[in-house]
Amino acid sequence: MLETTSGIVLHYNRYNDDSAIVDIFTESRGSLSFLVRDRRQQRKSSLHTTLLRPLNIIELVFDYRPSASLQRLQELHIGHCYTSLPYDPTKETIALFLSEFLHNVLRSEVKNPDLYHYILYSMQWFDATNAGIANFHVAFLIRLAYYLGFWPNIDKKNMLPFFDLKDSIAVDTEPAHNFFLKGEEVEKLPLLLRMNVRNMHSFRLNRQQRNRILDVLTAYYKLHVPEFRDLRSLAVLREVLA
Repeated sequence: MLETTSGIVLHYNRYNDDSAIVDIFTESRGSLSFLVRDRRQQRKSSLHTTLLRPLNIIELVFDYRPSASLQRLQELHIGHCYTSLPYDPTKETIALFLSEFLHNVLRSEVKNPDLYHYILYSMQWFDATNAGIANFHVAFLIRLAYYLGFWPNIDKKNMLPFFDLKDSIAVDTEPAHNFFLKGEEVEKLPLLLRMNVRNMHSFRLNRQQRNRILDVLTAYYKLHVPEFRDLRSLAVLREVLA
């Protein structure tokens, strides 16, 4: 059955000399994998080379088969043309990191319109803004937890001394495991949870603070997303934002 939808490219991987497998988070079906024709000798001039870059927003027509592990594309068009992201080294590095992160957490994600439009809006905002972009991945990942269903459960008016990363809840006694925050980090948690892509420029974070937040966020997602893999792009991101 032919189906038309929009999608966000998450990952592109060579399959053989004539084809590749592309993972796309679609608006209509959630995460799907597609087998696309892409001959190695034609890659430089291939339309796919341009359209299927990580986090590109595309429009696609495909023959949907529920039992198939790989869907087949019929048509592919650009859905939104970025104006700065492909040409700004810092933005491009952040986007590559987030594409790997999203490929991890959305691997089995079903249709989720709110999540889809959050990613769509965030990437369009990131492309258009130049203010506070070093905080974008932090702001994006903080808010992403809400759409994935494990937003931290805290009482901002009566903050307890520990935050249990496993149970996503503030507690009054130290957890029996090592996955928790305490002290100043817990005190600052309510403020940090207010960060989003619109106000990220107003949060003054140095490199050490940003790296620590990113470490905590990565550990948090590993606890709540099955089979979360180590991120190869994380070291590159730290170097670029150093």
